[in-house]
Amino acid sequence: MSKANQAIWYEIYGGRYISDDPFFFDEKDFEWTQTLKDNWHIILDEMLALLQEHPEKLKPYFSKNLVFPPKHWKTTGFFFWNWRIHKNCRRCPKTTAILESIPNLTGGNLSILEPGANINPHQGDTNAHVKVHIGLSIPKGLPDCGFQVGDEIRGWKEGELLLFCDAHRHTAWNHSDERRLVFIIDVIRPEFAHKKQSICVNVLATSMLQLLYQNVSWLNRLPGKTHHVLHFLIRNVLRLVLPIQNKLRLL
Repeated sequence: MSKANQAIWYEIYGGRYISDDPFFFDEKDFEWTQTLKDNWHIILDEMLALLQEHPEKLKPYFSKNLVFPPKHWKTTGFFFWNWRIHKNCRRCPKTTAILESIPNLTGGNLSILEPGANINPHQGDTNAHVKVHIGLSIPKGLPDCGFQVGDEIRGWKEGELLLFCDAHRHTAWNHSDERRLVFIIDVIRPEFAHKKQSICVNVLATSMLQLLYQNVSWLNRLPGKTHHVLHFLIRNVLRLVLPIQNKLRLL
């Protein structure tokens, strides 16, 4: 399948992602990567200040079975599929300005992997975006601290970027004695940019549905097609709410 005609894949519909997409993308193919490399120290400084002044903002990743030991993968967000976390954006205005300068950016969050942690192999929500890791504080290189997409393994470096296809299965580990800090952004791929709103709504609905099933146990006893109906309903509500939420500066 040519890139021009490539279909958008969503994890919510099930199945493994099979494609000739590379595991890692070349940063030279995306002009905005230089902005991130030129300004990574600004992001690092604001993230360290945020952690010092508001440590409560750091929360364990919401998927409970994805990391071992539990709660050793922690995040705090700024944009989540175009849903703006206004309080964090206000606390880190320089980082927010950098993020807003990236065309078709839909996500941005600080990701902390505690010492001795392993993130289990998993695939992301969709193939429609490039996921980027910006190395902020990397305690060790390979083999102690690293990242694998498909069968390709790479280590993080401070101030350097890793761009990859999130739909491929990937895993990460930190076997050092210190925290690993990276900043993660999501950018819609150019060939899918005209569908940005639809992609964001689809994945946001998936995430909300996952949280709903995790916290409301009786939903798991309903017929199998129920989650498709719920996903449809949430998706249509988000089509109305998301543009309004982005404009409000209150939430």
